[in-house]
Amino acid sequence: MVFKSIITQKEDQNIFLNRILFSSLLILILASIIFIRLIFLQIYDSDQYKLRSLNNTIRMQSIPPSRGLIFDRNNNILAENRPVFQLEMIPEQVQQIDKILDELGRLNLINKNKISELTERIEKSYQFKSITLNTKLSEKQIAIFANNRNIFKGIDIKSRLVRYYPKADMFSHALGYVGSISSKDYLRFDSSIYTGKEQIGKTSIERDYETTLHGYPGKEKLLVNVRGRVMDRLDTEPFQPGNNLILTLDSHLQEIAYNAMQGKKGAVVGIDPTNGEVLIFISTPSYDPNKISQGMSISEYKAFQNNKNKPLFNRAIAGQYPPGSTIKPMLALGGLDMGYINPDNFIPCEGHYLLPNYSRPFNDWARHGSVNTVRAIQASCDVYFYELAVDMGIEKMSSFLSKFNLGKKTLIDLGSEKKGIIPNREWKKNNFKSKQNQSWYQGETVITGIGQGYMLATPLQLAMATAMIANRGSAFRPHLVRAIENIKTGELTYTSTEEINNLQHIKQEHWDIIHQGMVAVVNERRGTAYGIFQSNVSVAGKTGSSQVFSIDKSSTKEIPEELKDHGLFIGFAPLEKPKIALTIIVENGGGGRVSAAPVAEKIMQAILNSERQDGV
Repeated sequence: MVFKSIITQKEDQNIFLNRILFSSLLILILASIIFIRLIFLQIYDSDQYKLRSLNNTIRMQSIPPSRGLIFDRNNNILAENRPVFQLEMIPEQVQQIDKILDELGRLNLINKNKISELTERIEKSYQFKSITLNTKLSEKQIAIFANNRNIFKGIDIKSRLVRYYPKADMFSHALGYVGSISSKDYLRFDSSIYTGKEQIGKTSIERDYETTLHGYPGKEKLLVNVRGRVMDRLDTEPFQPGNNLILTLDSHLQEIAYNAMQGKKGAVVGIDPTNGEVLIFISTPSYDPNKISQGMSISEYKAFQNNKNKPLFNRAIAGQYPPGSTIKPMLALGGLDMGYINPDNFIPCEGHYLLPNYSRPFNDWARHGSVNTVRAIQASCDVYFYELAVDMGIEKMSSFLSKFNLGKKTLIDLGSEKKGIIPNREWKKNNFKSKQNQSWYQGETVITGIGQGYMLATPLQLAMATAMIANRGSAFRPHLVRAIENIKTGELTYTSTEEINNLQHIKQEHWDIIHQGMVAVVNERRGTAYGIFQSNVSVAGKTGSSQVFSIDKSSTKEIPEELKDHGLFIGFAPLEKPKIALTIIVENGGGGRVSAAPVAEKIMQAILNSERQDGV
């Protein structure tokens, strides 16, 4: 055995100790680095990493708000929210998906023809996320599913709110409808208060009061794993429902008018002359907004759009018609005010009017004999108004009629309103390209005097003009929303409207003449609406016919319905304190007496019966 010297052993011991010292020092340095890093992570960088951690585990989900309700003036519900039940599947919880879908189809719980489409959607979606299989289950389908629930693991029934309109077709053009939110809709409103799941107003009141009806979404804090699956619900902030609307419409009068129209093409608008509240707002034919709001296929919607009777078209504010003889009381008032006619003077009517240096006569619909202002309105004598139009001239005639708010929008609280046309020389110059066609001819002045030619008005405009006649010169801007109810406090904020006083300068005796003529239309033998209303009824009115196609009057029975004249009626009641100013237009009705006046009679009778019951 070889023994190391004492010196050698000592050297080895020093080397060993140095190695231990070096290793310890290295460990200490590494530990210090780790320790310092931990300090930075836990103290200085803790907020950053905590935020990253939370973002990976917590998500905020919006809860769509319930939409505000809509009532009529008597608190009858017109638009509400109802739950519908839909069938949903979470694919990862379902074994043999194809087999299950076939079974659901066999039980008529899903559309058999859409199974392949559903399969494709399921394959493209996250397996842990719910897929809707049927958006609206019937009570029978719900019962069938309940009886077979044990074989449908991973499939369940969920509820959601949809808009429901109890009166269906009757109020559709006033209320409008709702639908799924689109990219264009996001541009119209603050996208931060929309979740993308709710329905949004598409037309009429639903659209124009969207911000009032919508409300504010709630929020839900969800704990999710790395795959996005919800593990827990940590917190919920409830949504704020939308505010309610109380409309000016009267359901009773609306129903009478709607039924009286019998689905014929046309419109009925009734206004309270004392405040501009719209009592009746009808456009026919109508449509059921429930079918659109609760889901309609593209082909079904296109069928609506392509329907020749245009049920989606809002005739009450966008239909523009020649007003025909309904403007005669307004024109007579202008003639009286400007001194062109004397109410006591009579002129002869031989059934036609001859314009100097004009080749053909302008025919009247009858020979009326000797007529003054009252009789001209009563019998709707065209010759009287041909002469008046020529005497006044197109510029003065146009200027005076515009004071009835014709030729401009009424500014009702609905979009899509048309302004109609009150023609004059400047209008024609601006609307015809050919210089030859830009000239205004005397014959055009003549036919403008009976509301034909280029003149156009909407039913709403004529109702507002009638309100001005009823009030002897003043009217209020028409509006459909009477009040907004704050959903939190229950407080009602009522709509204030502008009063228009364009004609209050006119002498009362001139207004008396116009009212006498309109009363005679309804109550005296030569009146164009005589016999339609009960005798001595407290109604003033004026019939009108709007020519669609120029044709010999003797041939009217032989022409197709779509070429017949439109029938019009304007009126107000009761005479002493008018409660309604009314306009009815029946497209291709063949004349105001036979088509529009009978509709007016039913409405006016309801108004007068109500007056008698109230003891007025």
